[in-house]
This record gives sequence, C-alpha cells and structure tokens, in this order.
Amino acid sequence: MRKWYNFETRFITLRDAMRDYLNGNSIKFEVSGNGSYYHFEIYANNAEVEAINNWIDNNSITNM
Repeated sequence: MRKWYNFETRFITLRDAMRDYLNGNSIKFEVSGNGSYYHFEIYANNAEVEAINNWIDNNSITNM
C-alpha cells in the first residue's frame, strides 16, 4: 500500500540527488521550496520507503 511521506533539506545538492534517485526509481514525488528548505512529498510503498531511507542514510549529513 502506498502512502505519502515527506522529507526536507536545505542543501541544493541533496535536493537534486534525491530528485534524481526518485526519478531513476520511478517513485512519484513532488518537491517545493519552503523558505530556506526544500520539501519533498513522496508517494511510496513499504519497500520503496526502506530503499529511500537507506539512500538518505548513505547520502546525507547526520548528527551522532
């Protein structure tokens, strides 16, 4: 079952890479500017969500 998920970033390079990843995997999404942030609405199933989360973990800056 697909549902809408969201993701935000301030980084243009991450926005562009995420857009390329989602397009390359035929995952439906919308992206918009939100002040100094970029906001993604992503329509995905459970398997796609797991893959997207793994992609984010491997391609973004995280705090430890």
